[in-house]
Amino acid sequence: MPTKKRKSNNLNFIATYLFQNPGASATEVRKALWIFKNKKLSEDYNPKRSYISYFQTKKGTSHRGYVPRFWKKVNRCRWILTGDGLFLVDKKLINKVDRISRKI
Repeated sequence: MPTKKRKSNNLNFIATYLFQNPGASATEVRKALWIFKNKKLSEDYNPKRSYISYFQTKKGTSHRGYVPRFWKKVNRCRWILTGDGLFLVDKKLINKVDRISRKI
């Protein structure tokens, strides 16, 4: 019986991006995620509305549970992966992340 090929999701992309670019800002990561999903930035991209729930926190934790489980703030606007976040890194995305990060 053939095994199912696991498809990368937004969490995998964000973790891989932070793995390749530790200390990236949330805006930079969200912009890269938009390019990953939509192939290029467009007029529809809004840095204050696009994919914000992945980084929103209230009293140190996010309502989705991603912060501080998978990534955490190291200062006012910089983010790094946590130990659990390393398990989300997808080595198949590394080259794509590198190409996208050069565009930002």
